[in-house]
Amino acid sequence: MDQDLFVDWILPTVLIMKTPFSVLFLLCLLLAGPFTPAQAQDSPRLVIDTGGHQAKIQDVIFTPDGQQLISVSNDKTIRVWEVASGEPVRTLRGEMGQGHEGKLYAGALSPDGRWLAVGGYTKNDEIRLIDLQGPADAPVRLLQGHTDVVLSLAFSPDGGRLLSGSGDNTARLWDVESGKPLAVLRGHTDHIYAVAFSLDGGRLVTGSDDQTLRLWAAPGKGRTRARLLAKLTGHSDKVKAAAFTPDGRYLLSGGWDKTLRLWDGREGGFIQELARQNRGVASLSIAPDGKSVLTGSGEAGSGGLINHVFAIPSGKRLLRFDEHENLVIATAISPDGRLAATGGGNDKEIILWELATGKVRHTLAGKGGPIWSVGFARDGTGVAWGKVGRTDPNPFVFTKLQHRFQLRRAGLSIDRKGAAFDPGWGGPVEGEGPMNRHYLRAIETVGATRIRTANGQMHPTLEIIENGQLRHRITLGPTDGYRHNALTLTPDGQTVISGGGWGFIASYDVATGRKRHEFTGHTGDVWALAPSPDGRWLVSGSWDQTVRLWEIETGKALLTIFPANDNEWVAWTPEGYYTASLNGGRLIGWHMNQGEERLARYYPAERFAKQFHQPRVVAHYLATGGDLKRAIALANIALADAEGTRRGTGGRPDERLKETAAADLPALFPPMVFIKEPNRSQFSTGRARLVLITEVRSVNDEPVSRLWITVNGRRPGQGMVRRFAEGTRRGEFQTTLALDPGENRIAVYAKNRHSQSEPEMLFVTRNDPKPEPEPRKPNLYLLAIGVSEYADSAYDLRYADDDAEAVTRAFEAQAGSLYHRVQTRLLTNGEADGRSVLDGLDWLIRKSNADYAPGDVSMIFIAGHGTKDKRGHYHFLPHDVDLEDLRTGVKWFEFQDALAHLPGTRWLLADTCYSGGITGGRGVRVSLESSDITDALRDLRRVEGGVVVMAAAGSRQESLEKDAWGHGAFTKALLEGLAGQANYKKDKRIDIKELDLYLANQVKELTDGRQSAMTQTPQMVPNFPVALVEAP
Repeated sequence: MDQDLFVDWILPTVLIMKTPFSVLFLLCLLLAGPFTPAQAQDSPRLVIDTGGHQAKIQDVIFTPDGQQLISVSNDKTIRVWEVASGEPVRTLRGEMGQGHEGKLYAGALSPDGRWLAVGGYTKNDEIRLIDLQGPADAPVRLLQGHTDVVLSLAFSPDGGRLLSGSGDNTARLWDVESGKPLAVLRGHTDHIYAVAFSLDGGRLVTGSDDQTLRLWAAPGKGRTRARLLAKLTGHSDKVKAAAFTPDGRYLLSGGWDKTLRLWDGREGGFIQELARQNRGVASLSIAPDGKSVLTGSGEAGSGGLINHVFAIPSGKRLLRFDEHENLVIATAISPDGRLAATGGGNDKEIILWELATGKVRHTLAGKGGPIWSVGFARDGTGVAWGKVGRTDPNPFVFTKLQHRFQLRRAGLSIDRKGAAFDPGWGGPVEGEGPMNRHYLRAIETVGATRIRTANGQMHPTLEIIENGQLRHRITLGPTDGYRHNALTLTPDGQTVISGGGWGFIASYDVATGRKRHEFTGHTGDVWALAPSPDGRWLVSGSWDQTVRLWEIETGKALLTIFPANDNEWVAWTPEGYYTASLNGGRLIGWHMNQGEERLARYYPAERFAKQFHQPRVVAHYLATGGDLKRAIALANIALADAEGTRRGTGGRPDERLKETAAADLPALFPPMVFIKEPNRSQFSTGRARLVLITEVRSVNDEPVSRLWITVNGRRPGQGMVRRFAEGTRRGEFQTTLALDPGENRIAVYAKNRHSQSEPEMLFVTRNDPKPEPEPRKPNLYLLAIGVSEYADSAYDLRYADDDAEAVTRAFEAQAGSLYHRVQTRLLTNGEADGRSVLDGLDWLIRKSNADYAPGDVSMIFIAGHGTKDKRGHYHFLPHDVDLEDLRTGVKWFEFQDALAHLPGTRWLLADTCYSGGITGGRGVRVSLESSDITDALRDLRRVEGGVVVMAAAGSRQESLEKDAWGHGAFTKALLEGLAGQANYKKDKRIDIKELDLYLANQVKELTDGRQSAMTQTPQMVPNFPVALVEAP
């Protein structure tokens, strides 16, 4: 998209302040948007976790050893990434409240890598010191003294002092050990966005929005004041960045005047304008050798959003990096000077790239992206959205719709038994171009009524025109959205709805121009609106990466949809009831504050799936206009009817759904697990054994029932489980682990009767001082089942049997290559009756356990029909199935139980989403909904140690096959990947991550987006090879 246009639309990026100190400051506050006072949070809060940042990235910091990168964001999170792989390591969350409270504006890391200092919009304007090398429950130390938000931070080279800049126009010097203030630096007349130490720690610099810098002599022993050495003037706009070169000779500064200025680092004298760039200098990072500087790109100016590398002191431009599509205000250079990290862009991504060449190493990002367009299906059954950026600021110029979400089935009515359709992903939107006749977009004109902005683009003023005459003007200000980004009339022409900045949406009466309702929920700029054809609902899309559904008459929020870029998704009600794709339950979670002096706790929503993963409740919630009690009652009626049909009774009262509120969750929370020794989360060792000391602690009145340990997804021998005496709320466990050569992912879990904890992870690499000259190759054990020919030919498929045979041959070809031995059992068609399938599972358990050694892989491949019974339990349909009696099918529990008893790495490949329109003699039908295997695959997360799952299709998608392929799309892509197409690294090994990436891309390509392969890889299972191929 046109970057110049886009950046001109961005709302001012002045960070939200608190206390008015001057008229200028008041203006900045007004531009910064509405402030919502923090509310006491006694209950968990449902938040999105995309795996990356969702708002502006303020700082990126390499750890001293260069192995990890820390990022600090306005989205109130701190994320730690592994530099070598680009994978996320951990997420830290602090105390947060409603609105702005908890937003982080600055971060700094002590030279020894222990203390992470963060500041921003916090309750008491404190700086938080987090001990990265301490236990997970280590107290957060608070440095208190500032009277407004903290905007900049820097540690002294010896790590003993911390310098902070604030919106209160002061800088403060702190003693890290005691937390006490050493000095207050006064003199600036505006916010201080830049602070830095010289390498010897003797000089300090502060840079401010007052367009000046100040050079100070740090206070020595016995002195409490920093001495001003020089006031540096010359910038013609706000100063945003400053840093000393490592030798202390030079001081560099940058600001919104788009210049990079060079000063004498000892006395502050101006030397020269080092460089000038097309946009404001939002940040700067000096290379360890002091010979070059990397700059960030701010909103001031025009032209492309480019990071520059300039030579010091010549100012020669060494490199331009233009991979981001939006502002970049976070920059860092690795300790060895080889890598750069820049954070920003439309998707709030961090890019790791080579400083010398600009070559991208990794992109660190979440799974979401801004929603630029929305539409409502003209038959009222669903909504659609697109992530194609706008290139025209006219609110009635639309971009393409790409994906749809089904709210209900056409013609569905609500009766006593309730809805028979669960809302969910609807696949790609058919048709090209921004206009699609199947979807209603924003409405500009109804009869004689027309709406527009004052200049036809995004503008603070909305105009209502009737019969060509201006009737009303509605002007937005800093407390109500700043400007109109998106507009629509309702189909009856009686109401106009506007979306603006900071998530603001409001409806107005066309006749009077008065506000009717505000729609509260979005946290980012609203870019798109569309009403339903009947005028009852509104769909909106926002910079916060969500699509939301509202009731127009009341402004009530009904549903929030987060669509991930990999076709995973989750949709939830305001009360937290949700429906989701295979991995969608991990995209949201419950944030629980622990007070300012503790890190917050976070629980993925799927931990409470029993209470909240209720697609049928979500369906009834929408149908009843957000009446949760009625929605639950209707879902219980349907459940009772299904149970009664199965048993010939009226169902069981103990299986009825009960309403659960967020306030009820703390009583269900699992125990917390802490690894006390080793006290590092990631390290290498030459030893073959490791002493592990863990502690488990209840966070509520529920006693701890069990603690257990896995290494690379398996229990390493006996004694890895600790069962606690009844009533135990706290305990310690010590054991000695045998480490595998290479990577070891050690996971510690605990549970109570309600829930299980997330694993506490320890990553240990064993470097064997005397490696075997020829390491043992692993064995592969494979059970492949494919049914195309059924006893009742009405159920027949075409290629399921061929798929199973081809996959078996592909892995058998790896015998003597990647694997020492490959042992297989192939069951197709008549050989795959119910009894034979169960016998095959028993065979796999026996074989894989008989001669197990670390590295062995056990695999199940299934292709054919599958369906759910009336209670939602999934069955695989063998050759001799009778649809009128699903007891002739193979219960999914049999597969789950078999996988739980397999050693080593467990891998399931499933291709059972063929609806085929088959119907049994009494009308029992295998539909697309009933053949959805998503819930069954999700249940595999209960298998201790985890199962790697690759599924042919996502929720509500059908597995597609073609004669030209001779296979289903999934198997075709799988065979291509194993044959070498997935060899992205261009070496001889294809690993599971490469295969996953290839399947995701190729299945989508083969089916024009109608089918999406889904993968579920547990965190505790390390990357592993799946095939060896000839090097290209």
